[in-house]
Amino acid sequence: MYTITQIEDAIITTLKASEMGAYCKKIDSYQIEGSDLEEQIRLFSGQLPSLLIVYSGGEFNHFLSGIQDKSITFSILVCAQSLRGKGEPRRGLAGAYQMLDDLRKALTNNNLGLNIDPLLPVREAAEINTKMFSAYSMEFKTSCRFIL
Repeated sequence: MYTITQIEDAIITTLKASEMGAYCKKIDSYQIEGSDLEEQIRLFSGQLPSLLIVYSGGEFNHFLSGIQDKSITFSILVCAQSLRGKGEPRRGLAGAYQMLDDLRKALTNNNLGLNIDPLLPVREAAEINTKMFSAYSMEFKTSCRFIL
């Protein structure tokens, strides 16, 4: 039985130990405050490229005798800064497209050293594309069993 924080910390540790740890300036948990994601990313634009991990939610399945399976979703925000102009935050060496590929490789089928189902990517989406940076999200699901 693991807490959300323990799983989130294991994701962060795994990503820092991956090849992404060599080029990302920030890999950390993050709570989106308010509705202006673009402005929040601008506040830490000096720390790009970055990976921001956010717990997105969970769903429970209940069984007899006090057993619960919890499906857990984490959203990882991939943020890359443009250094050369239009289109480059997506295509550069540490651009968002490469980061999405590296992220998928680092976490797919990885149980993070925990007794949980391996993480699987379930969705990726464009969040923000500006002249200064691009941000994409990739959602990963896992599940674990709780005995009450």
